[in-house]
Amino acid sequence: MIRGEKLLEVRRSPTEECAPRMSATPPPLPRSSLAVTCFGHALLFAWAAAVLPWRSGTTFAISLTVLALLHSSTGVLALLKRPHWLIWSWRALSIVSLLVFALMGGALAAGAIYVGKLYLKLGPPVATVLVAAFVLTSLLTLPVAVWGARHTWPRKARSLRSVGAGLSALVALLVFTLPLASSAARATPVSGADARIGSDIAELLDQHLQRSPISGDRTVGGVGPVKCKYPLDSGRLTIFVAHTWQRSPKAKCLQASHPADLRAQLKRLLRKRARPGSVVVVDVVRAVKPLSNSVPLVDALDVRPGLDGVCEDGRCLPAWKLTLSDVFSENRPLPAVPEVSYGFSADRVRDLLGSPEETRGRGLEGMVRIETETLTVDDTGVHRLVRTRPTPPALSKFAVESAVEAAQSYIVAAQERDGTFRYSLDPESGKEDRATLNLPRQAGTTYALCELDPGKRVRRTVQRALGAFEPTERRFGDISALQDAGIYGLGKSALPLLAMLRCREQVGPENDRLIGQLTRLMLRLQRENGSFYPELDVKTARGKGDHEILYAAGQAVLSLVLVEQQLGDLKGSQAEPLPSAEALKRAIDSAMGFYGGPYWPRPLRDFFFFEEGWHCLAARHALTSHRNDAYEQLCMDYVASRLRYVTRAAETSEPNFVGGYGLGDLFPPRNTATSGLGEALNASISIKQKRGLPVAEDKAILADLVTFLLRAQWTSAGCYACRVPRLVVGGFSQQLAAPDVRIDYVQHAMSAIGHGGRLLF
Repeated sequence: MIRGEKLLEVRRSPTEECAPRMSATPPPLPRSSLAVTCFGHALLFAWAAAVLPWRSGTTFAISLTVLALLHSSTGVLALLKRPHWLIWSWRALSIVSLLVFALMGGALAAGAIYVGKLYLKLGPPVATVLVAAFVLTSLLTLPVAVWGARHTWPRKARSLRSVGAGLSALVALLVFTLPLASSAARATPVSGADARIGSDIAELLDQHLQRSPISGDRTVGGVGPVKCKYPLDSGRLTIFVAHTWQRSPKAKCLQASHPADLRAQLKRLLRKRARPGSVVVVDVVRAVKPLSNSVPLVDALDVRPGLDGVCEDGRCLPAWKLTLSDVFSENRPLPAVPEVSYGFSADRVRDLLGSPEETRGRGLEGMVRIETETLTVDDTGVHRLVRTRPTPPALSKFAVESAVEAAQSYIVAAQERDGTFRYSLDPESGKEDRATLNLPRQAGTTYALCELDPGKRVRRTVQRALGAFEPTERRFGDISALQDAGIYGLGKSALPLLAMLRCREQVGPENDRLIGQLTRLMLRLQRENGSFYPELDVKTARGKGDHEILYAAGQAVLSLVLVEQQLGDLKGSQAEPLPSAEALKRAIDSAMGFYGGPYWPRPLRDFFFFEEGWHCLAARHALTSHRNDAYEQLCMDYVASRLRYVTRAAETSEPNFVGGYGLGDLFPPRNTATSGLGEALNASISIKQKRGLPVAEDKAILADLVTFLLRAQWTSAGCYACRVPRLVVGGFSQQLAAPDVRIDYVQHAMSAIGHGGRLLF
């Protein structure tokens, strides 16, 4: 109760005989404290009902809206001094709050159990989320319910017997209903879809492979949904066959009640319809599960990337088609934060299925989840897919070298006539994004090529790539800065500088003048404390800005380390005038002292870091010329903090995620984050070896990480649905369910695999 506030007393008059009977001396009803509490809760519930990803009209959205209205009415009545109406409003608010507490608590528990069964080994993370959500729900509903019951409920309803009976009923309801959530996650196996069917199909595909191939398109890239005549259920065998017919990809649904009939249909289709030598993809439906709406955030996880397909009204998309169609990155449950994507988009799936417009907004209603076994055949043989990918090569020196060579070939093929690199590529459609020059991306790709000793095979590519820098130069006396989009940022010049330095051995002194100009720029941009200004002020030709830019500072340190190592070779070249060895040493000492010391407080190092991988690369390169204990420790601390997120075999039920950088089994690990950590881990291992520290455990993690990246690389066998396979092979996507290939994804993965192989073999 707020000090000094006036209390309303309830006095029964003849006109109030209809009011609920209370005790002889009912407790006084609060005013200000009740109004403030109710208005605060009303705003919160109204926001949650409008913004959180409930479907309009669902129980959750309606419940929160009703709570917001009851809180508002109760607050208004408390201020208006209407005790009779206030009692009724507050009593209703108390009852609804209690119901919402029970409803949402049970729904959260059921959702957690459902997800835990669908995604194995998710018990601890799901329990943590459940407890947090349950505590928040309890704090917003239970105190209000108890407070209202104390002031407005009849004494009999508040007795220990009544409360005990209510709790017993709630516990009994949970005990009997929550096990249903566990069983609801399981799909129903299709009778007869056993291992023998898979073997029979593999045999038929092998026979198809023996036929003399004819020229033309050989993939099923761009194939649409498959249409089935009969419903998909556990009593009927169903397979989908994607193949090429008359230069167009086709999809056919075959159904039968007996395996022999299904085998005969497939044999006839392969003989009469499938183009000889073309790719064929066969999906055997092994289990089906009709879907329904429940907790919206759980609904978005009801289809697992790479494992599940979806059907509606007989139209179906297998798992590989869903992952290639980007449906797992287009669900944005929070309109206010469009950058956040979560789970899969039901509306996007309906667009791909060609469902009627009126089905949009229905959530999962009417959809069926299917679990399939997938086999493909191409000119390399018959492949069984796991998570839409063929079996990766075993970790070996040969596999590493082959992966690096394939990535280099991808980069070479991605170069444009002007020396820039194609930015991104959609594997299924073949659509290319030939964006304008991006200096850090251009330089990083070129640097990675030279790091792995490309030799004559890609020397011309490197030379043309470095030639793209000079047209972006702007001189400021004895310094120059590079720019794209009119921005003279530190990273726009630091990364091109270290690319030119690292590739100087391959291309000779042709970039020395620009190397000298940019070296003097790095020194000009250094602050007195050793850190670097993020930008160059074009009016004063001095550094400006108070913040740090991710990646750029590490790139600047690395560029100065490379200058120091090549100072003798650069003497007398067009790079002059160069800083003295003493001045360069002071600059590097100052930079390493800052970033190894006050830049990142030690209490944070066990828990959190920004992206410091370039500092690791700088520390590794400096091992032969410029050791700094604190700077090397920064790298080791950074890597140690990140290794806890690398999936190990004992921590996951999904073998294909082992070695990936992620957050458990719920979402596929990101190839890009894994590659970046791999680069830093390689550097950290090199530092530890130089210090004489044990690295056996680090190398074990590195082996898992490199194996994960080998699995993630696009190969000929994995390009069964690529529109133009030769453009895709050797590339890397962001993750399993985000198929676009980007040049920087390829650069980092190639570097992590190549340097990792050198440490492992």
